[in-house]
Amino acid sequence: MWRLGAGLIGLCLMLAGCATTIEPDHLRICRDVLPALHPEGTALRETRQMPVEGVPFTVRIDYLAREPGRLQQVRYLVCQFAGGGNDAGRFELAALLTDAGPVSEVKRTIIQRWWLGDAAALAEASRQRQAQTIARVPMAVAYGAQQVANGLVPAALYGLLASAYALVYGLLGRINLAFGEIAVAGAYAALGMVAATSAALGLPLGLALATLLGSLTAACFGLAVARGLITPLLGASGGRSGQTVLVATIGLAVALSEGLRIIHGSSARWAPPVGSEPIPLMRAGEFVTTVTANQLAVFALASLAAISLLLVMRFSRFGRAWRAFADDPGMAALSGIDAGRLVALTFALAGAAAGLAGTAHALHFGSAHFALGTVFGLKALTAAILGGIGSLPGALLGGIALGLAETLWSGYLPIQWRDVAVFSALVLIIVIRPQGLFSPDRRPV
Repeated sequence: MWRLGAGLIGLCLMLAGCATTIEPDHLRICRDVLPALHPEGTALRETRQMPVEGVPFTVRIDYLAREPGRLQQVRYLVCQFAGGGNDAGRFELAALLTDAGPVSEVKRTIIQRWWLGDAAALAEASRQRQAQTIARVPMAVAYGAQQVANGLVPAALYGLLASAYALVYGLLGRINLAFGEIAVAGAYAALGMVAATSAALGLPLGLALATLLGSLTAACFGLAVARGLITPLLGASGGRSGQTVLVATIGLAVALSEGLRIIHGSSARWAPPVGSEPIPLMRAGEFVTTVTANQLAVFALASLAAISLLLVMRFSRFGRAWRAFADDPGMAALSGIDAGRLVALTFALAGAAAGLAGTAHALHFGSAHFALGTVFGLKALTAAILGGIGSLPGALLGGIALGLAETLWSGYLPIQWRDVAVFSALVLIIVIRPQGLFSPDRRPV
């Protein structure tokens, strides 16, 4: 166990991942530009928003325009800004490009100065109005609350994906290292559903269908892995060789990752940022603690899924069969439990949890990339080991602990040492308490 953990830690230290999203100010200003490019009375409907790869501080909006007396046309607008983040240049249009060609500098200046007005002043005035209605607290409280808010999403995502590892290991004592790639497959399916349905059905219904499709797709992958790989390997080895399953799932992870790259391309797939406007909670001087509706929705969805999963495992017939097989496979078989069916259902349920984690990741950060699965999966496995691999409650608590620890380290200490500290602490836990921090034994579910 400790050798496996040390090997995973070494691999994690060599990996890094990043995701670029559309900045809310850029998207808002670019949306405000659209009516200025068409006659009064034009009906506009957005179909997609995305950054422009390789061009910083740029957003592209694809939309449908029906001008008075004309047929509906497919159009696009690309807005490039002079800066991003907290720079004042994030409000300044550096260039505008439409499907008809670039917008002239004179027209762009007119749009910037007279159509949009002073975007920076308007945004700051809006923030000041909101800030007047919130409580004032000491800086330490406001800053600490901001870090906790920032840690909600990582904690939820790690916990969900860690539960997939716990379900399989708790039943079979085996690790499936392809869960990260299965999560990414669900993320791609979800983004495809958003792109296909949000314009016709509306964004709320599109997001609901995307979440359902992402989980269902990953569940199908999990079922296929169980039927096509795990069950034959366990039968061939008499159920004894964990290394065989480990090596096979490493190969499966590589194959799935490469398959996703071939199908979806090497570039990231983008989705519009949803609910990314900051909601002020408290303030300390000029510092305002904020949270977004997106963060709250992801955490609420993950919490609901975790509670549902715990209830299923505790009170359902499937949960009872799972616990019986985990305790004594031979006696479970004599009691009439179909081992093959139970393994398949466990992998399908674990796949659905992984797919939900991947979908939530894609819809929160607005992107999916084929290489995300390796880093995402290994960090979730770290959370599962931290909580006691094989323990479902421990995996969920391990995800929360890891997500908050990463965020707090990033907020208070040098970020370049964050992963080193997290995985070094994990090494100590594996050596001192290999069953994990939150699990008294291997199978407490």
